[in-house]
Amino acid sequence: MRLVSTTAGVVACAIAFGLTGVVLYATGGELVRGATITASSLVVAGVVVLRMVGTAGIARRVYLLLFSGFALLATANIVWFAVVGIGGAAHSPQPANQLIIGTAYLCLLGAAFIAIVPTVRTDVGGVLDAATLGIAVAAALWIAVLAPALERAGASTGDQIYVFAITVLMSGAAGIVVGVSINGAIPPTARPALTGFVAAIVVAVTTNSLSVMYVDPVTGLAPWWVGIGWPFAYAAAWAAIAHPAGPDTFTVGSPRPVRLTRGRIVALGLALVSTPLIAVLRALTVGSADWFTGAIAHLAVILLVLARVSQLATAHRSAEARLQHLADHDALTDLPNRRSVERHLESLLARVSAGRAEGAVVVFIDLNGFKAINDTYGHTAGDELLAAVGTRLCGTVRAGASDMVGRFGGDEFVAVVEGDPAAAVEPAAMRILDAFDRPFALTDAVVPVAAGVGFATVSPGEDATLDSLLTRADRAMYTDKRQQASGAARD
Repeated sequence: MRLVSTTAGVVACAIAFGLTGVVLYATGGELVRGATITASSLVVAGVVVLRMVGTAGIARRVYLLLFSGFALLATANIVWFAVVGIGGAAHSPQPANQLIIGTAYLCLLGAAFIAIVPTVRTDVGGVLDAATLGIAVAAALWIAVLAPALERAGASTGDQIYVFAITVLMSGAAGIVVGVSINGAIPPTARPALTGFVAAIVVAVTTNSLSVMYVDPVTGLAPWWVGIGWPFAYAAAWAAIAHPAGPDTFTVGSPRPVRLTRGRIVALGLALVSTPLIAVLRALTVGSADWFTGAIAHLAVILLVLARVSQLATAHRSAEARLQHLADHDALTDLPNRRSVERHLESLLARVSAGRAEGAVVVFIDLNGFKAINDTYGHTAGDELLAAVGTRLCGTVRAGASDMVGRFGGDEFVAVVEGDPAAAVEPAAMRILDAFDRPFALTDAVVPVAAGVGFATVSPGEDATLDSLLTRADRAMYTDKRQQASGAARD
């Protein structure tokens, strides 16, 4: 369902939404502030419901989690409004409200995770880099600012764990969203919606941080103004969900190829050293540092960096395998190329000469009239025919054996069959000749094709060279062509 039709309209509505909330929050009393935040969360939950209408698959699951998250936030705000705003209590019921809010954030993070899973599959390295940097920033913020502030305020261990987890998880999510928005996998039209999500996360983390930094150590309460960011956070979330291109975030294309540049390596290195460096500086300057939670955050960064290294090693092995395949195979037919066939045949001849193989049969195959086919149907059809011939010839050798079919170049193919020549030649000949009994169905034509076929054999103990064997097979092939041209029966 389209809520606002243009980006400008969404921005205007979001600004109006945010400013209205800020004005009400700043000028009203405790009751009005509670009502403002509660109403803002309900508005966002409502727009998620509208957006969910008519969706299916991944989009529906994402919207369901978003609705669950914002509904839980609205529930926590309603509880606060009833207990503190109306009831006059100093605090909302803890740890119940923290549990509700924590569950809400997990739902929102789950929605983000499901939404970006297709992108993660196409750009694992980029997403790992973004998550690493996001969590590293959160860890640095925690150990430099938030942990000391919580210590000064005398916060309980549960409160510290709560703030730490929220900060790290939301910062990691922000990093990933930024990463997928700049790697090219998400359509450019979806960037405004992603920008709204990032803005909502950044404002929420900032507001949470301020509420920790400025809490009164005596009363345990934060000043009213630290919560002024919440209307902006809800407005940014509303803009992200209501944007007409919001559903485009579920459309994943091919990301831009991203190399691990020197800049990225430096950034990952800084991510690794920032947390322990800040902890050491704090220990030297003020005499204390939150080593435990800092170590947990640093461990998360280390694991992400190790995952990135593992991903790079896997990508390197895959690239080596692809390069090796390209070096050994013909690009058109994907058959072993001349170099690969000759290497295989040399190895087989060495085993035959040493008596470790029963013998070898080399079959040289050259298509008849291929130039005429190219001239008549075009080079595209010629390429298609070569690929079809290669596929059919592959069916003439024994699967799982050391037999091989390769393309030597042009319209020439070579088959190598291991075995006793007396027993292997006739079956190999029948299979290869039968491969040309049926015409080849191309895109624009059905083409009958014949071929000249020549055989050369080597028996155990015979000391044949690669060149001599191929030359004999080549001569036999031309003899077969001349016999076909004269109408004589094949030998």
